[in-house]
Amino acid sequence: MSTKDHLMDNAEANNLQQIRFQEEGVLADEQREQRIAWWREAKVGMFIHWGLYSLPGGVWKGDPVNAAYAEHLQLRAQIPIPEYEHIADHFHALRFDATAWVRAAKDAGLKYMIFTAKHHEGFAMYDSQVSDYSIVKATPFGRDPVAELAAACQSEDMVLCLYYSHAMDWHHPDSQGNTLDYPANIGAYDALHTWEKDVNKSTRYERYLQEKAFPQVKELLTQYGPIGILWFDCGHKITDKQGKQFVDLVHEVQPGCLVNRRVRREGFGDYENTGDNQRHMRTPRRDWESIATLNHSWGYNQTDQQWRSAEDILHDMIHVVSMGGNYVINVGPTGDGEIDAKSIELLGVIGTWLKVNGESIYGSQGSPIGRTPWGRCTLKGNTLYLHVWDWPARGELLLPGLLNPIQKCYLLGDSSKRSFPHQLLNDCGDHIIHLPSEALDPICTVVAVEFQGEIASNPKQVVVANGVSHVFGVFDGELTGETIRYDTGKKGRDNLKNWSSMQDSISWEFCVIKGGAYRVAAVYGAGDPSVGGLFEIAAGDNKLVASVMQTGGEYEFQNYEIGPFYFENSGEYTLTVRPQAICGAVLMNLKEIRLMSV
Repeated sequence: MSTKDHLMDNAEANNLQQIRFQEEGVLADEQREQRIAWWREAKVGMFIHWGLYSLPGGVWKGDPVNAAYAEHLQLRAQIPIPEYEHIADHFHALRFDATAWVRAAKDAGLKYMIFTAKHHEGFAMYDSQVSDYSIVKATPFGRDPVAELAAACQSEDMVLCLYYSHAMDWHHPDSQGNTLDYPANIGAYDALHTWEKDVNKSTRYERYLQEKAFPQVKELLTQYGPIGILWFDCGHKITDKQGKQFVDLVHEVQPGCLVNRRVRREGFGDYENTGDNQRHMRTPRRDWESIATLNHSWGYNQTDQQWRSAEDILHDMIHVVSMGGNYVINVGPTGDGEIDAKSIELLGVIGTWLKVNGESIYGSQGSPIGRTPWGRCTLKGNTLYLHVWDWPARGELLLPGLLNPIQKCYLLGDSSKRSFPHQLLNDCGDHIIHLPSEALDPICTVVAVEFQGEIASNPKQVVVANGVSHVFGVFDGELTGETIRYDTGKKGRDNLKNWSSMQDSISWEFCVIKGGAYRVAAVYGAGDPSVGGLFEIAAGDNKLVASVMQTGGEYEFQNYEIGPFYFENSGEYTLTVRPQAICGAVLMNLKEIRLMSV
Protein backbone atom coordinates (compact mmCIF):
# COMPACT_ATOMS: atom_id res chain seq x y z
CA MET A 1 0.00 0.00 0.00
CA SER A 2 1.29 3.43 -0.92
CA THR A 3 1.78 6.45 1.32
CA LYS A 4 -1.10 8.07 -0.58
CA ASP A 5 -3.44 5.30 0.55
CA HIS A 6 -2.28 5.74 4.15
CA LEU A 7 -2.97 9.47 3.88
CA MET A 8 -6.62 8.78 3.02
CA ASP A 9 -7.24 7.65 6.61
CA ASN A 10 -4.55 9.96 8.04
CA ALA A 11 -2.45 7.01 9.19
CA GLU A 12 0.81 8.71 8.28
CA ALA A 13 -0.08 12.09 9.79
CA ASN A 14 -1.31 10.53 13.03
CA ASN A 15 2.04 8.88 13.57
CA LEU A 16 4.16 11.96 13.04
CA GLN A 17 3.47 12.58 16.69
CA GLN A 18 3.11 10.32 19.71
CA ILE A 19 -0.66 10.02 19.85
CA ARG A 20 -2.16 10.06 23.30
CA PHE A 21 -5.87 9.36 23.22
CA GLN A 22 -7.23 11.88 25.66
CA GLU A 23 -10.63 12.84 26.91
CA GLU A 24 -10.11 16.49 25.97
CA GLY A 25 -13.17 17.97 24.32
CA VAL A 26 -15.26 14.87 25.00
CA LEU A 27 -18.37 15.37 27.05
CA ALA A 28 -18.95 12.10 28.86
CA ASP A 29 -22.47 13.28 29.51
CA GLU A 30 -25.60 11.30 30.09
CA GLN A 31 -26.71 11.56 26.45
CA ARG A 32 -23.45 10.10 25.17
CA GLU A 33 -23.64 7.26 27.68
CA GLN A 34 -27.16 6.48 26.54
CA ARG A 35 -26.45 6.54 22.81
CA ILE A 36 -23.26 4.44 23.04
CA ALA A 37 -24.67 1.70 25.31
CA TRP A 38 -25.89 -0.51 22.43
CA TRP A 39 -22.55 -0.15 20.63
CA ARG A 40 -20.57 -1.28 23.68
CA GLU A 41 -22.77 -4.35 23.88
CA ALA A 42 -22.63 -5.12 20.14
CA LYS A 43 -18.82 -5.32 19.79
CA VAL A 44 -18.84 -6.57 16.17
CA GLY A 45 -20.35 -5.13 12.99
CA MET A 46 -20.28 -5.20 9.21
CA PHE A 47 -19.09 -2.49 6.82
CA ILE A 48 -20.54 -2.51 3.28
CA HIS A 49 -18.80 -0.55 0.51
CA TRP A 50 -21.12 -0.33 -2.52
CA GLY A 51 -21.14 2.42 -5.12
CA LEU A 52 -20.60 3.13 -8.83
CA TYR A 53 -17.01 1.90 -8.38
CA SER A 54 -18.39 -1.58 -7.64
CA LEU A 55 -19.43 -2.17 -11.25
CA PRO A 56 -15.97 -1.86 -12.88
CA GLY A 57 -14.52 -3.55 -9.78
CA GLY A 58 -11.00 -2.12 -9.99
CA VAL A 59 -10.67 -2.53 -13.79
CA TRP A 60 -10.95 0.32 -16.30
CA LYS A 61 -10.95 -0.18 -20.07
CA GLY A 62 -9.68 -3.72 -19.62
CA ASP A 63 -6.74 -2.87 -17.37
CA PRO A 64 -6.46 -3.26 -13.58
CA VAL A 65 -6.13 0.13 -11.90
CA ASN A 66 -3.08 0.71 -9.72
CA ALA A 67 -4.97 1.35 -6.50
CA ALA A 68 -5.06 -0.59 -3.24
CA TYR A 69 -8.69 0.42 -2.82
CA ALA A 70 -11.06 -0.17 -5.75
CA GLU A 71 -13.41 2.57 -4.51
CA HIS A 72 -10.68 5.07 -5.44
CA LEU A 73 -11.06 4.14 -9.13
CA GLN A 74 -12.07 7.60 -10.35
CA LEU A 75 -9.11 9.28 -8.66
CA ARG A 76 -6.40 6.74 -9.39
CA ALA A 77 -7.41 6.04 -13.00
CA GLN A 78 -7.88 9.79 -13.62
CA ILE A 79 -11.35 9.36 -15.13
CA PRO A 80 -13.08 12.62 -16.14
CA ILE A 81 -16.52 13.17 -14.61
CA PRO A 82 -18.50 12.90 -17.90
CA GLU A 83 -16.88 9.53 -18.55
CA TYR A 84 -17.26 8.29 -14.98
CA GLU A 85 -20.94 9.27 -14.92
CA HIS A 86 -21.65 6.73 -17.68
CA ILE A 87 -21.05 3.89 -15.20
CA ALA A 88 -24.45 4.81 -13.77
CA ASP A 89 -26.10 4.04 -17.14
CA HIS A 90 -25.20 0.37 -16.67
CA PHE A 91 -25.92 0.08 -12.95
CA HIS A 92 -28.81 -2.44 -12.91
CA ALA A 93 -27.93 -4.24 -9.65
CA LEU A 94 -30.24 -7.13 -10.53
CA ARG A 95 -29.01 -9.25 -7.60
CA PHE A 96 -29.36 -6.65 -4.87
CA ASP A 97 -31.39 -8.02 -1.97
CA ALA A 98 -31.35 -5.96 1.23
CA THR A 99 -32.73 -8.81 3.31
CA ALA A 100 -30.02 -11.19 2.04
CA TRP A 101 -27.32 -8.66 3.03
CA VAL A 102 -28.73 -8.18 6.51
CA ARG A 103 -29.16 -11.91 7.05
CA ALA A 104 -25.56 -12.52 5.94
CA ALA A 105 -24.44 -10.09 8.65
CA LYS A 106 -26.78 -11.65 11.21
CA ASP A 107 -25.68 -15.20 10.38
CA ALA A 108 -22.07 -14.04 10.87
CA GLY A 109 -22.97 -12.94 14.41
CA LEU A 110 -22.53 -9.24 13.56
CA LYS A 111 -24.74 -6.71 15.31
CA TYR A 112 -24.60 -3.51 13.25
CA MET A 113 -24.24 -2.60 9.58
CA ILE A 114 -22.47 0.49 8.17
CA PHE A 115 -23.51 1.20 4.56
CA THR A 116 -21.78 3.70 2.26
CA ALA A 117 -24.55 6.22 1.56
CA LYS A 118 -22.00 8.40 -0.30
CA HIS A 119 -18.33 7.72 -0.86
CA HIS A 120 -15.63 10.06 -2.18
CA GLU A 121 -16.97 9.73 -5.74
CA GLY A 122 -19.91 11.90 -4.64
CA PHE A 123 -22.62 9.50 -5.84
CA ALA A 124 -25.57 9.20 -3.45
CA MET A 125 -26.55 5.57 -2.92
CA TYR A 126 -29.97 6.70 -1.71
CA ASP A 127 -32.83 8.95 -2.84
CA SER A 128 -31.28 12.38 -2.40
CA GLN A 129 -33.29 15.51 -3.07
CA VAL A 130 -30.13 17.60 -2.79
CA SER A 131 -28.40 16.09 -5.84
CA ASP A 132 -29.60 14.23 -8.93
CA TYR A 133 -26.29 12.38 -8.93
CA SER A 134 -27.89 9.45 -7.15
CA ILE A 135 -28.76 5.79 -7.58
CA VAL A 136 -32.47 6.59 -7.76
CA LYS A 137 -32.30 9.33 -10.40
CA ALA A 138 -29.23 8.37 -12.45
CA THR A 139 -29.35 4.55 -12.80
CA PRO A 140 -31.72 2.01 -14.37
CA PHE A 141 -31.83 0.33 -10.94
CA GLY A 142 -33.83 3.33 -9.73
CA ARG A 143 -34.45 2.07 -6.18
CA ASP A 144 -33.35 3.34 -2.77
CA PRO A 145 -31.00 0.79 -1.13
CA VAL A 146 -30.94 2.70 2.17
CA ALA A 147 -34.73 2.56 2.47
CA GLU A 148 -34.68 -1.17 1.76
CA LEU A 149 -31.82 -1.78 4.18
CA ALA A 150 -33.62 0.23 6.86
CA ALA A 151 -36.68 -2.01 6.52
CA ALA A 152 -34.59 -5.20 6.49
CA CYS A 153 -32.53 -4.10 9.52
CA GLN A 154 -35.68 -3.34 11.48
CA SER A 155 -37.11 -6.76 10.60
CA GLU A 156 -33.89 -8.63 11.50
CA ASP A 157 -33.00 -6.65 14.66
CA MET A 158 -29.87 -5.17 13.07
CA VAL A 159 -28.69 -1.62 13.81
CA LEU A 160 -28.46 0.41 10.58
CA CYS A 161 -25.54 2.84 10.38
CA LEU A 162 -24.52 5.01 7.44
CA TYR A 163 -21.14 6.08 6.04
CA TYR A 164 -20.95 9.55 4.51
CA SER A 165 -17.82 11.01 2.91
CA HIS A 166 -18.18 14.56 4.16
CA ALA A 167 -14.67 15.89 3.56
CA MET A 168 -14.22 14.81 -0.07
CA ASP A 169 -16.56 14.77 -3.07
CA TRP A 170 -15.03 14.20 -6.51
CA HIS A 171 -18.19 15.28 -8.32
CA HIS A 172 -18.81 18.67 -6.73
CA PRO A 173 -16.94 21.60 -8.37
CA ASP A 174 -15.97 23.18 -5.03
CA SER A 175 -15.00 20.17 -2.91
CA GLN A 176 -11.70 18.32 -2.47
CA GLY A 177 -9.95 15.61 -4.42
CA ASN A 178 -10.79 16.19 -8.09
CA THR A 179 -8.16 18.39 -9.69
CA LEU A 180 -8.57 16.67 -13.07
CA ASP A 181 -11.96 18.26 -13.81
CA TYR A 182 -11.45 21.19 -11.43
CA PRO A 183 -7.75 22.16 -11.47
CA ALA A 184 -8.23 24.92 -8.89
CA ASN A 185 -9.68 22.52 -6.32
CA ILE A 186 -7.99 21.27 -3.16
CA GLY A 187 -6.05 18.13 -4.08
CA ALA A 188 -6.90 14.69 -2.71
CA TYR A 189 -3.62 14.54 -0.78
CA ASP A 190 -3.32 18.23 0.15
CA ALA A 191 -2.91 18.74 3.88
CA LEU A 192 -5.31 21.09 5.66
CA HIS A 193 -2.65 23.70 6.43
CA THR A 194 -1.85 24.12 2.72
CA TRP A 195 -5.25 25.57 1.85
CA GLU A 196 -7.27 26.63 4.91
CA LYS A 197 -6.00 30.23 4.67
CA ASP A 198 -6.41 30.34 0.88
CA VAL A 199 -9.47 32.56 0.55
CA ASN A 200 -10.57 31.20 -2.83
CA LYS A 201 -10.24 27.52 -1.94
CA SER A 202 -11.67 27.80 1.56
CA THR A 203 -14.62 29.92 0.35
CA ARG A 204 -15.45 27.48 -2.43
CA TYR A 205 -15.06 24.51 -0.09
CA GLU A 206 -17.45 26.10 2.39
CA ARG A 207 -19.93 26.42 -0.48
CA TYR A 208 -19.72 22.65 -1.06
CA LEU A 209 -20.40 22.01 2.61
CA GLN A 210 -23.45 24.29 2.65
CA GLU A 211 -24.82 23.19 -0.73
CA LYS A 212 -24.33 19.46 -0.48
CA ALA A 213 -22.65 17.89 2.57
CA PHE A 214 -24.70 19.38 5.42
CA PRO A 215 -28.03 19.02 3.56
CA GLN A 216 -27.34 15.39 2.60
CA VAL A 217 -26.38 14.48 6.17
CA LYS A 218 -29.68 15.96 7.29
CA GLU A 219 -31.50 13.91 4.64
CA LEU A 220 -29.95 10.69 5.90
CA LEU A 221 -31.01 11.48 9.44
CA THR A 222 -34.61 12.37 8.57
CA GLN A 223 -35.61 9.92 5.82
CA TYR A 224 -34.82 6.48 7.26
CA GLY A 225 -35.71 6.37 10.94
CA PRO A 226 -33.18 5.85 13.74
CA ILE A 227 -29.56 5.62 12.58
CA GLY A 228 -27.05 3.99 14.92
CA ILE A 229 -23.92 5.74 13.62
CA LEU A 230 -23.26 8.47 11.07
CA TRP A 231 -19.77 7.26 10.07
CA PHE A 232 -17.60 10.01 8.60
CA ASP A 233 -14.23 9.75 6.86
CA CYS A 234 -11.09 11.83 6.13
CA GLY A 235 -11.89 14.36 8.84
CA HIS A 236 -8.22 15.33 8.94
CA LYS A 237 -8.95 17.32 5.77
CA ILE A 238 -11.39 19.77 7.41
CA THR A 239 -11.14 22.33 10.21
CA ASP A 240 -12.11 21.93 13.86
CA LYS A 241 -14.99 24.34 13.32
CA GLN A 242 -16.33 22.33 10.39
CA GLY A 243 -15.91 19.06 12.29
CA LYS A 244 -17.90 20.44 15.20
CA GLN A 245 -20.64 21.58 12.82
CA PHE A 246 -21.09 18.02 11.57
CA VAL A 247 -21.16 16.62 15.12
CA ASP A 248 -23.66 19.23 16.25
CA LEU A 249 -25.87 18.65 13.20
CA VAL A 250 -26.07 14.91 13.81
CA HIS A 251 -26.80 15.22 17.52
CA GLU A 252 -29.31 18.00 16.94
CA VAL A 253 -31.35 15.96 14.42
CA GLN A 254 -30.87 12.55 16.09
CA PRO A 255 -29.54 12.84 19.67
CA GLY A 256 -29.24 9.04 19.82
CA CYS A 257 -27.02 8.75 16.74
CA LEU A 258 -23.30 8.13 17.31
CA VAL A 259 -20.57 10.03 15.46
CA ASN A 260 -17.15 8.46 14.90
CA ARG A 261 -13.82 10.19 15.46
CA ARG A 262 -13.07 10.50 11.74
CA VAL A 263 -15.54 13.36 11.60
CA ARG A 264 -12.42 15.41 12.43
CA ARG A 265 -9.65 14.10 14.74
CA GLU A 266 -8.94 12.68 18.22
CA GLY A 267 -11.48 13.91 20.76
CA PHE A 268 -14.23 14.59 18.21
CA GLY A 269 -17.35 12.46 18.01
CA ASP A 270 -18.46 9.76 20.42
CA TYR A 271 -15.68 7.20 19.91
CA GLU A 272 -12.26 6.71 18.32
CA ASN A 273 -11.21 4.87 15.15
CA THR A 274 -7.98 3.20 14.16
CA GLY A 275 -6.63 3.50 10.62
CA ASP A 276 -7.87 1.20 7.87
CA ASN A 277 -6.71 -2.36 8.51
CA GLN A 278 -4.53 -1.20 11.38
CA ARG A 279 -3.44 -4.50 12.92
CA HIS A 280 -1.49 -3.03 15.83
CA MET A 281 -2.43 -0.05 17.92
CA ARG A 282 -1.83 1.70 21.18
CA THR A 283 -4.87 1.10 23.37
CA PRO A 284 -6.98 4.27 23.45
CA ARG A 285 -8.59 5.27 26.73
CA ARG A 286 -11.88 6.02 25.00
CA ASP A 287 -14.35 3.71 23.30
CA TRP A 288 -12.81 2.75 19.96
CA GLU A 289 -13.37 0.73 16.82
CA SER A 290 -11.15 -1.13 14.35
CA ILE A 291 -12.24 -1.70 10.75
CA ALA A 292 -10.85 -4.45 8.53
CA THR A 293 -11.26 -5.93 5.06
CA LEU A 294 -11.41 -9.62 4.11
CA ASN A 295 -8.86 -9.10 1.33
CA HIS A 296 -7.17 -5.78 0.42
CA SER A 297 -9.84 -3.53 -1.05
CA TRP A 298 -12.95 -2.08 0.59
CA GLY A 299 -14.98 -1.79 -2.60
CA TYR A 300 -15.32 -4.88 -4.80
CA ASN A 301 -12.15 -5.59 -6.78
CA GLN A 302 -12.43 -8.41 -9.28
CA THR A 303 -8.62 -8.85 -9.42
CA ASP A 304 -8.04 -8.99 -5.64
CA GLN A 305 -7.84 -12.65 -4.64
CA GLN A 306 -5.49 -12.17 -1.68
CA TRP A 307 -8.02 -13.30 0.90
CA ARG A 308 -7.24 -13.43 4.56
CA SER A 309 -7.88 -16.72 6.34
CA ALA A 310 -10.84 -17.13 8.68
CA GLU A 311 -8.31 -17.85 11.45
CA ASP A 312 -6.52 -14.55 10.83
CA ILE A 313 -9.77 -12.58 10.85
CA LEU A 314 -11.04 -14.23 14.04
CA HIS A 315 -7.74 -13.76 15.85
CA ASP A 316 -7.71 -10.12 14.77
CA MET A 317 -11.27 -9.65 16.05
CA ILE A 318 -10.47 -11.29 19.39
CA HIS A 319 -7.30 -9.20 19.72
CA VAL A 320 -9.24 -5.96 19.21
CA VAL A 321 -12.01 -6.93 21.64
CA SER A 322 -9.40 -8.00 24.21
CA MET A 323 -8.09 -4.43 24.06
CA GLY A 324 -11.57 -3.02 24.66
CA GLY A 325 -12.40 -2.18 21.04
CA ASN A 326 -15.17 -2.94 18.57
CA TYR A 327 -14.37 -4.81 15.34
CA VAL A 328 -16.06 -4.15 11.99
CA ILE A 329 -15.62 -6.54 9.05
CA ASN A 330 -16.00 -5.13 5.54
CA VAL A 331 -17.55 -6.71 2.46
CA GLY A 332 -17.68 -5.13 -0.99
CA PRO A 333 -20.65 -6.42 -2.99
CA THR A 334 -20.35 -6.66 -6.77
CA GLY A 335 -21.90 -4.09 -9.06
CA ASP A 336 -24.79 -6.54 -9.47
CA GLY A 337 -25.46 -6.19 -5.74
CA GLU A 338 -24.29 -9.64 -4.67
CA ILE A 339 -21.86 -10.49 -1.86
CA ASP A 340 -19.24 -12.79 -3.41
CA ALA A 341 -18.97 -16.45 -2.47
CA LYS A 342 -15.59 -16.16 -0.71
CA SER A 343 -16.84 -13.38 1.57
CA ILE A 344 -19.92 -15.47 2.40
CA GLU A 345 -17.66 -18.44 3.18
CA LEU A 346 -15.48 -16.40 5.56
CA LEU A 347 -18.49 -14.79 7.22
CA GLY A 348 -19.90 -18.28 7.74
CA VAL A 349 -16.83 -19.42 9.69
CA ILE A 350 -16.99 -16.29 11.84
CA GLY A 351 -20.70 -16.86 12.49
CA THR A 352 -20.17 -20.49 13.45
CA TRP A 353 -17.48 -19.53 15.95
CA LEU A 354 -19.52 -16.67 17.44
CA LYS A 355 -22.59 -18.90 17.78
CA VAL A 356 -20.59 -21.06 20.20
CA ASN A 357 -18.34 -18.42 21.76
CA GLY A 358 -20.24 -15.14 21.39
CA GLU A 359 -20.69 -14.93 25.15
CA SER A 360 -16.96 -14.13 25.37
CA ILE A 361 -17.30 -11.23 22.87
CA TYR A 362 -20.66 -9.47 23.17
CA GLY A 363 -20.78 -6.95 25.99
CA SER A 364 -17.27 -7.87 27.13
CA GLN A 365 -14.48 -5.63 28.39
CA GLY A 366 -10.78 -5.63 27.62
CA SER A 367 -8.31 -7.96 29.25
CA PRO A 368 -7.35 -7.18 32.87
CA ILE A 369 -4.29 -9.47 32.71
CA GLY A 370 -0.98 -9.12 30.88
CA ARG A 371 -0.32 -10.20 27.28
CA THR A 372 0.02 -13.97 27.01
CA PRO A 373 1.78 -16.16 24.42
CA TRP A 374 -1.20 -18.48 24.00
CA GLY A 375 -3.83 -15.95 22.92
CA ARG A 376 -6.00 -13.19 24.39
CA CYS A 377 -8.44 -12.58 27.24
CA THR A 378 -11.75 -10.75 27.72
CA LEU A 379 -13.79 -10.02 30.84
CA LYS A 380 -17.51 -9.94 31.56
CA GLY A 381 -18.92 -9.78 35.06
CA ASN A 382 -17.16 -12.40 37.19
CA THR A 383 -15.85 -14.44 34.28
CA LEU A 384 -12.57 -14.28 32.41
CA TYR A 385 -12.66 -15.70 28.89
CA LEU A 386 -9.30 -17.08 27.80
CA HIS A 387 -9.13 -17.22 24.00
CA VAL A 388 -6.51 -19.90 23.37
CA TRP A 389 -5.21 -20.30 19.82
CA ASP A 390 -1.80 -21.77 20.71
CA TRP A 391 -2.83 -24.77 22.78
CA PRO A 392 -0.33 -25.46 25.59
CA ALA A 393 1.78 -28.59 25.75
CA ARG A 394 0.10 -31.32 27.82
CA GLY A 395 -2.89 -28.98 28.27
CA GLU A 396 -1.23 -26.98 31.07
CA LEU A 397 -2.43 -23.42 30.57
CA LEU A 398 -0.81 -20.57 32.46
CA LEU A 399 -3.30 -17.94 33.64
CA PRO A 400 -1.22 -15.02 34.94
CA GLY A 401 -2.07 -12.28 37.39
CA LEU A 402 -5.59 -13.21 38.59
CA LEU A 403 -5.68 -12.32 42.28
CA ASN A 404 -9.28 -13.47 42.84
CA PRO A 405 -10.19 -16.97 44.06
CA ILE A 406 -11.24 -19.17 41.14
CA GLN A 407 -14.60 -20.94 41.39
CA LYS A 408 -14.70 -22.92 38.15
CA CYS A 409 -12.81 -23.44 34.87
CA TYR A 410 -14.51 -24.97 31.80
CA LEU A 411 -14.55 -24.87 28.00
CA LEU A 412 -17.18 -22.48 26.69
CA GLY A 413 -17.89 -24.79 23.75
CA ASP A 414 -18.55 -27.77 26.05
CA SER A 415 -22.28 -27.96 26.70
CA SER A 416 -21.67 -30.05 29.83
CA LYS A 417 -19.49 -27.27 31.35
CA ARG A 418 -17.21 -29.94 32.82
CA SER A 419 -14.91 -28.31 35.38
CA PHE A 420 -11.14 -28.60 35.09
CA PRO A 421 -8.66 -28.50 38.00
CA HIS A 422 -6.50 -25.45 38.58
CA GLN A 423 -3.48 -24.71 40.75
CA LEU A 424 -2.27 -21.43 42.29
CA LEU A 425 1.47 -21.06 41.76
CA ASN A 426 2.33 -18.03 43.91
CA ASP A 427 1.07 -14.91 45.66
CA CYS A 428 1.08 -12.97 42.37
CA GLY A 429 -2.08 -14.70 41.18
CA ASP A 430 -0.45 -16.96 38.60
CA HIS A 431 -2.37 -20.20 38.02
CA ILE A 432 -2.04 -23.38 36.03
CA ILE A 433 -5.29 -24.76 34.57
CA HIS A 434 -5.14 -28.44 33.66
CA LEU A 435 -7.02 -28.81 30.36
CA PRO A 436 -7.38 -31.64 27.83
CA SER A 437 -4.30 -32.34 25.75
CA GLU A 438 -6.02 -31.16 22.56
CA ALA A 439 -8.01 -28.02 21.73
CA LEU A 440 -11.76 -28.17 21.23
CA ASP A 441 -11.60 -25.71 18.31
CA PRO A 442 -8.54 -25.57 16.01
CA ILE A 443 -8.98 -21.81 15.41
CA CYS A 444 -9.60 -20.72 18.99
CA THR A 445 -10.91 -22.54 22.06
CA VAL A 446 -12.37 -20.39 24.82
CA VAL A 447 -11.73 -21.30 28.46
CA ALA A 448 -14.19 -19.66 30.87
CA VAL A 449 -12.80 -18.91 34.34
CA GLU A 450 -15.38 -17.91 36.94
CA PHE A 451 -13.95 -16.07 39.93
CA GLN A 452 -15.15 -14.53 43.20
CA GLY A 453 -15.41 -10.84 43.98
CA GLU A 454 -14.53 -7.70 42.05
CA ILE A 455 -11.71 -8.30 39.60
CA ALA A 456 -8.20 -7.80 40.97
CA SER A 457 -5.31 -8.53 38.66
CA ASN A 458 -1.75 -7.78 37.59
CA PRO A 459 -1.73 -6.35 34.03
CA LYS A 460 1.97 -6.93 33.37
CA GLN A 461 3.11 -9.46 30.78
CA VAL A 462 4.40 -12.70 32.31
CA VAL A 463 7.51 -14.62 31.26
CA VAL A 464 7.96 -18.24 32.24
CA ALA A 465 10.59 -20.83 31.32
CA ASN A 466 8.19 -23.29 29.70
CA GLY A 467 9.54 -23.49 26.15
CA VAL A 468 7.34 -20.62 24.87
CA SER A 469 8.58 -17.64 22.88
CA HIS A 470 7.54 -14.43 24.62
CA VAL A 471 7.04 -11.51 22.21
CA PHE A 472 7.41 -7.88 23.25
CA GLY A 473 5.85 -5.97 20.36
CA VAL A 474 6.73 -2.29 20.08
CA PHE A 475 3.08 -1.22 20.24
CA ASP A 476 2.95 -2.72 23.75
CA GLY A 477 6.02 -0.76 24.86
CA GLU A 478 6.43 2.74 26.26
CA LEU A 479 8.50 5.27 24.32
CA THR A 480 10.87 7.81 25.85
CA GLY A 481 12.37 10.62 23.79
CA GLU A 482 11.61 13.31 21.23
CA THR A 483 12.11 11.65 17.84
CA ILE A 484 11.11 8.00 18.15
CA ARG A 485 7.58 7.18 16.90
CA TYR A 486 5.21 4.27 16.36
CA ASP A 487 4.60 3.59 12.68
CA THR A 488 1.05 3.21 11.31
CA GLY A 489 0.50 -0.25 12.85
CA LYS A 490 -0.69 -1.65 9.54
CA LYS A 491 0.67 -4.81 7.94
CA GLY A 492 4.40 -4.37 7.43
CA ARG A 493 4.33 -1.10 9.41
CA ASP A 494 4.05 -2.50 12.96
CA ASN A 495 7.40 -1.05 14.01
CA LEU A 496 9.14 1.99 15.43
CA LYS A 497 10.44 4.69 13.11
CA ASN A 498 12.38 7.99 13.25
CA TRP A 499 14.73 6.57 15.91
CA SER A 500 17.36 9.27 15.42
CA SER A 501 18.27 10.40 18.96
CA MET A 502 20.64 8.74 21.39
CA GLN A 503 18.27 9.76 24.20
CA ASP A 504 15.31 7.79 22.79
CA SER A 505 14.37 4.35 24.08
CA ILE A 506 11.54 1.85 24.43
CA SER A 507 10.71 -0.25 27.50
CA TRP A 508 8.30 -2.93 28.69
CA GLU A 509 7.42 -3.99 32.24
CA PHE A 510 7.02 -7.72 32.82
CA CYS A 511 7.01 -10.42 35.49
CA VAL A 512 9.20 -13.51 35.68
CA ILE A 513 7.34 -16.37 37.36
CA LYS A 514 10.35 -18.61 37.77
CA GLY A 515 14.01 -17.89 37.18
CA GLY A 516 15.78 -19.41 34.23
CA ALA A 517 17.76 -18.89 31.03
CA TYR A 518 16.44 -17.23 27.87
CA ARG A 519 17.68 -16.53 24.36
CA VAL A 520 17.12 -12.93 23.31
CA ALA A 521 16.30 -11.94 19.72
CA ALA A 522 15.47 -8.65 18.03
CA VAL A 523 13.27 -8.31 14.94
CA TYR A 524 13.97 -5.15 12.96
CA GLY A 525 14.49 -3.60 9.55
CA ALA A 526 17.57 -1.59 8.57
CA GLY A 527 19.01 -0.11 5.38
CA ASP A 528 22.68 0.33 4.45
CA PRO A 529 23.15 3.69 6.23
CA SER A 530 22.11 2.17 9.59
CA VAL A 531 24.57 -0.74 9.44
CA GLY A 532 27.18 -0.51 12.18
CA GLY A 533 24.95 1.22 14.69
CA LEU A 534 24.86 -0.26 18.19
CA PHE A 535 21.94 -0.94 20.51
CA GLU A 536 21.63 -2.26 24.04
CA ILE A 537 18.98 -4.64 25.39
CA ALA A 538 18.80 -4.70 29.20
CA ALA A 539 16.63 -6.22 31.93
CA GLY A 540 17.63 -6.59 35.58
CA ASP A 541 21.30 -7.56 35.75
CA ASN A 542 21.28 -8.60 32.09
CA LYS A 543 22.77 -6.37 29.39
CA LEU A 544 23.49 -7.22 25.75
CA VAL A 545 24.95 -4.99 23.03
CA ALA A 546 24.45 -5.77 19.35
CA SER A 547 25.36 -4.25 16.00
CA VAL A 548 22.67 -3.23 13.54
CA MET A 549 22.76 -5.59 10.56
CA GLN A 550 21.62 -5.02 6.96
CA THR A 551 18.17 -6.58 6.48
CA GLY A 552 17.50 -5.44 2.92
CA GLY A 553 15.74 -2.22 3.89
CA GLU A 554 13.96 -0.40 6.70
CA TYR A 555 10.79 -2.41 6.07
CA GLU A 556 12.46 -5.75 5.38
CA PHE A 557 12.30 -7.32 8.85
CA GLN A 558 14.75 -10.00 9.99
CA ASN A 559 15.07 -11.91 13.26
CA TYR A 560 18.54 -11.75 14.84
CA GLU A 561 19.48 -13.69 17.95
CA ILE A 562 21.43 -11.36 20.25
CA GLY A 563 22.52 -13.52 23.17
CA PRO A 564 21.45 -15.01 26.54
CA PHE A 565 19.57 -13.57 29.51
CA TYR A 566 19.42 -15.25 32.90
CA PHE A 567 16.94 -14.35 35.61
CA GLU A 568 18.00 -15.86 38.91
CA ASN A 569 14.87 -14.83 40.77
CA SER A 570 11.19 -14.39 40.03
CA GLY A 571 9.80 -10.86 40.22
CA GLU A 572 9.08 -7.71 38.22
CA TYR A 573 11.53 -6.41 35.62
CA THR A 574 11.82 -3.71 32.97
CA LEU A 575 13.10 -4.60 29.51
CA THR A 576 14.70 -1.60 27.76
CA VAL A 577 16.20 -1.08 24.31
CA ARG A 578 18.36 2.03 23.77
CA PRO A 579 21.01 3.15 21.26
CA GLN A 580 24.74 3.13 21.92
CA ALA A 581 25.69 4.45 18.48
CA ILE A 582 23.55 5.59 15.54
CA CYS A 583 24.86 5.33 11.99
CA GLY A 584 22.96 7.13 9.26
CA ALA A 585 19.68 8.93 9.94
CA VAL A 586 18.07 6.29 12.20
CA LEU A 587 19.12 3.44 14.47
CA MET A 588 16.73 0.88 12.92
CA ASN A 589 13.02 0.15 12.57
CA LEU A 590 12.45 -2.14 15.57
CA LYS A 591 9.44 -4.47 15.38
CA GLU A 592 9.75 -6.68 18.48
CA ILE A 593 12.01 -8.29 21.08
CA ARG A 594 11.64 -12.00 21.78
CA LEU A 595 12.60 -13.97 24.89
CA MET A 596 12.78 -17.71 24.28
CA SER A 597 13.31 -19.99 27.24
CA VAL A 598 16.22 -22.38 26.99
